[in-house]
Amino acid sequence: MIQLTPFETELRDLFGLNDKDSRRINRVIEDLVLLTGMTQSEIFDFLRFGAEAEFAQLKADYDWESFKRKIAKRLKPMP
Repeated sequence: MIQLTPFETELRDLFGLNDKDSRRINRVIEDLVLLTGMTQSEIFDFLRFGAEAEFAQLKADYDWESFKRKIAKRLKPMP
């Protein structure tokens, strides 16, 4: 059985994910922190309230790289 961190458990419960996917979305969030300079909680809030379309697409095609790229594009400031 996978031992989840409290944050991964919160992700699992909020987004209705299994353990494996909650760890995967946590890794996506960690990557986005490095890419955008935002904090983990800011990205978490964005995912909760502003990423419905991206989650719907993820559930349809299960393409995590595409999901991460779409979220990063929406969070990065325009030059």
